Amino acid sequence: MNTDDEITIETVPHADPKTIEATVDLGDLSRDTLGLLPRAVYADAAAKGCLLAARHRSSGRVVGYVLFRLPRDEVVLTHVCVDEAFRRAGIAKLMVDEVSRRHDQRQGLRAKCRDDYDIAATWRALGFTKQARTVGRGKDAAAMTVWWRDHGHPKLFTLPLVEPAIVTAAIDTNILMDLRIRNGHGSAKRSLVLNAPDLQDRVELVVPFGLERDLERQPEQHRARLLSEAQQHYRRPGSPPGKAEQLHDRMLAAITEVLPKYPATPQDAGDLWQLAETAAADIQVFVTWDERLRNVIAPILLQLEDVPEVAQLRVLDPNRLYILLDELAHAAAYRPDSLEGTEFRSGRAGAGEETVLMAFLNGERGERRTDLRDRLGEFARTKKHHLIVRAPDGTPVACYATELDGGVLRVPLLRLADHATAGTVGRQLLWLLRKQARTSGAQVVGIGDPYLSMSFERIIGYESYQRVDQNWYSFVVDVLGTGVQVSAAASRAYGLVGLPPAPLIMPKADAATAAHYERAWWPAKLTDSELPHVTVAIKPTWSAELFGRPELLLSRRADIALGREQVYYRSGRGSALREPSRVVWYMSRSTTTGPGRFIGTSLLDGIDKGRPETLFATYSHYGVFRLSDIRAAATDGYAQALRLSDTELFASDVPRQVYDRLRKPLGGPQVPLSPTRISNQLFAELYAAGQRLEDEK
Repeated sequence: MNTDDEITIETVPHADPKTIEATVDLGDLSRDTLGLLPRAVYADAAAKGCLLAARHRSSGRVVGYVLFRLPRDEVVLTHVCVDEAFRRAGIAKLMVDEVSRRHDQRQGLRAKCRDDYDIAATWRALGFTKQARTVGRGKDAAAMTVWWRDHGHPKLFTLPLVEPAIVTAAIDTNILMDLRIRNGHGSAKRSLVLNAPDLQDRVELVVPFGLERDLERQPEQHRARLLSEAQQHYRRPGSPPGKAEQLHDRMLAAITEVLPKYPATPQDAGDLWQLAETAAADIQVFVTWDERLRNVIAPILLQLEDVPEVAQLRVLDPNRLYILLDELAHAAAYRPDSLEGTEFRSGRAGAGEETVLMAFLNGERGERRTDLRDRLGEFARTKKHHLIVRAPDGTPVACYATELDGGVLRVPLLRLADHATAGTVGRQLLWLLRKQARTSGAQVVGIGDPYLSMSFERIIGYESYQRVDQNWYSFVVDVLGTGVQVSAAASRAYGLVGLPPAPLIMPKADAATAAHYERAWWPAKLTDSELPHVTVAIKPTWSAELFGRPELLLSRRADIALGREQVYYRSGRGSALREPSRVVWYMSRSTTTGPGRFIGTSLLDGIDKGRPETLFATYSHYGVFRLSDIRAAATDGYAQALRLSDTELFASDVPRQVYDRLRKPLGGPQVPLSPTRISNQLFAELYAAGQRLEDEK
């Protein structure tokens, strides 16, 4: 068969259920290797343009498909499937080549495959090379290979081996029974998607102690068996004493205002306790097939804006979990809890705090108590700064040590405790180290802890740190200039740690490429790229909560200030905003803060338009807006959620009159209430003005 003549590769439209169903049928035939993927996931992939089908011209038959995801700036292949009767005809290569062609601006294609499938030759034939060996997160911890097909773009840093953000999801009693007790029954099939290899690798299923409460009225034998299965196969996250009871009572009060006879059954009572225990354990996703719980009870709880643990709890069925997994992982990874402006405290470790620091021993990596004690003693003798980060209740959640070595900020110790805020605090610390390097004039952050916490290893590659041998480096390129100038400065930073020259950024780099470089080499700013610069007005109320400017009399909410990302809501009408772009924040005039002024800049990663209720359910983890605030910002029932990252406040605000002076010779626009694009040159002048100290203006 001449594959090129006989096979066509087509995008599967969302409005073509017949073709979608044909791909589902093919996937089900290969479920032993591909795993069981819910039908809803195929439809969702089609809606996103992430499902391609191979069709036989003569018969019109679908003979293969590729289903993929688009996280960050790469392509991740979920399924590559070819009808058994048409294999070895080059169809898989046609499909993968087409995915690569359509997304050639991304860094490349990634796939992960179990070694016992013995198809390494197939991946090589598709143009992939081995990137790394790893193990799956499934129960058998199977040996796996990470395969990579490169698109030939300059590499700023080594891509991480696995996607770092793992969603933690609590399962209800019925799903636990489907997975552990009645998994051979046909009725349990719908829950078995939670055991799919692709899902196991990205989700941690847990069973909070709501299970005990739900089983109180069950026969002892049945109760004992379920508790045993939960204990043997799942983590059992706990919560502070009394917190579940407090949340339960608050939830019950809210529900009975709408449904006076609730709970009407023992099942209702058990369900509510499971939700309360899940929220109390700081778990943000609860998985159930119970339609009433998802569609009636959960929307009521969404209104509890003063109880974020409850308002942020997502109640989903397994299919929706799969569909929303990237979004949920992103929210979990950046769950806002910053050290700056919150009640989290970072202070030097005192002479009497060795016992506290010893709690950060990484025995899982083979570190001995004497190893850590000797290192701490060396820090004390050489006066290296070693600090402890404490939660508002005083609990130590992280520790680290720094030393300035010429142009490199050395970090010989970096540890995280097993704490609910660990992932968020970890991301914030990695960000603060880059800011500390900039302030001290260093060009590189070098992390050399041989026993780095595993929590850090899951996130560090996605925070623009590059692994070289046993060290992790981040490059701090404090240059506002052309691509050539920024590249030259980056090469000097690379040279400090013995690396070859950095990639050369060509003039007029496209917006995605420019955003990629600026994020990797923060605080670099390119003045000759295609990245748009747009002014956006923000009221002082929101800028104070989101960015800490103007400063609040009280500490900012930890769940906002600790975030590496924010979400800001505006009218649903169209505007000059595009993704990616750079937002320049204009804090509008008010009676308390005075005249309007420019306060800083952020990268705009995404724009999502939707109903206020949908946006709040999706992004409530990130922002200070309540549901009522989003409704107020909406027009015609719709609002826009602006997803922001790498926010940098100016060293000093730029008043409106200074902006007017800068814009006149450049022909820039007046400061409007709606988003307005400004030129690269005007942005450069405005940014430079914001970096100058007040007495220099």
